[in-house]
Amino acid sequence: MRYANSRTGVSVSLDELSDVEKQFYQRAREQFKANAPWLVFDELAFGVSSPIYSGRASHLDVLEQPLYLALKDMSLELGVRQGLIAAKQPRETDRKANAGRKEKRSRQAAY
Repeated sequence: MRYANSRTGVSVSLDELSDVEKQFYQRAREQFKANAPWLVFDELAFGVSSPIYSGRASHLDVLEQPLYLALKDMSLELGVRQGLIAAKQPRETDRKANAGRKEKRSRQAAY
């Protein structure tokens, strides 16, 4: 089983999830497809009853696990879809900074 979002480029293998985690993912996926309110989805996905915390020794363990990565992407996608989070678009300052870095690299390469 795999979670994939072509818009964000996130692709996560869910093959290693436990049966409980797989059932939870399916439940979250249904809420996502139904366009559940963003905060309702977040409470389900990241609330105290979420299996993302089970058996994890640290917060880093949670942040790196496949179920968390899929749920996080779904949550952000719902926020964008519902107009609560702006979709990422390159900012003018980012474009200028990237152009400046490219110019600096080309000058360094010339020496």
